[in-house]
Amino acid sequence: MSAAHAARDAEPVRSAVTRGPDTSASATGTWPRALSHEPMLRVSDVLAQVTQEFPALTSSKLRFLDSNGLVMPQRTSSGYRQYSPADVERVRFVLRQQRDHFRPLSVIAEYLDDLDAGRLHEPVTPHEVSRRDSVLTASQMAQAAGVESETIAALESAGVIAQSQPGRYERADVDLVVAAAAYLDAGGDARALKVLQRAADREAQAARDFAHAARARKDDARADAEVTQRVDAAVAVFSACVHRDLGR
Repeated sequence: MSAAHAARDAEPVRSAVTRGPDTSASATGTWPRALSHEPMLRVSDVLAQVTQEFPALTSSKLRFLDSNGLVMPQRTSSGYRQYSPADVERVRFVLRQQRDHFRPLSVIAEYLDDLDAGRLHEPVTPHEVSRRDSVLTASQMAQAAGVESETIAALESAGVIAQSQPGRYERADVDLVVAAAAYLDAGGDARALKVLQRAADREAQAARDFAHAARARKDDARADAEVTQRVDAAVAVFSACVHRDLGR
């Protein structure tokens, strides 16, 4: 028995973890087995579901749990994390163990190993798996961005946004619509806005290429941090150039 196991077993039973085998017929595979393991949730979806109970949870904390092997979501071809309902329950389990019992990650990892192997049993409290619709109608997009429907039509006509499905736009474009509308309201031209977007798209592709190369030689958490730093620096350079040319 490892020292961590010995120390853990010497503790009073203070959590809902049952000290005994999981005798359910499905006691194989990654815990929790009763929940779906389909990757269907983005980081923002996980935060929306869990931060009410754990307000301190951030995307950086999720990356930390991933890099330490406690919760390992799948990744899209672009490298973005996608979580399953089972992954979300593992996040809750880790955070409860830290908050309620002050257990170190090494001990929590051994608990999870035992749960995965069926040596321990942890009842799972049902939680509603909510995921915001990823696509919006024109009126929903206008409402989400706080703009008029005519603005949505104008941005689509200029090629700034496009329908991903007939009559539907990606929710991920809400922030772009907000910024683009502010640019137009300030007297900006839609054609100039498209030029700005093309430049941003080129920088985003460069960041994706950089991320792919970084992940090949470094752990995911360090690669993500470097990509964020690169993107922030690119935005700062653009801002500095505009203000310099204005003489500010």
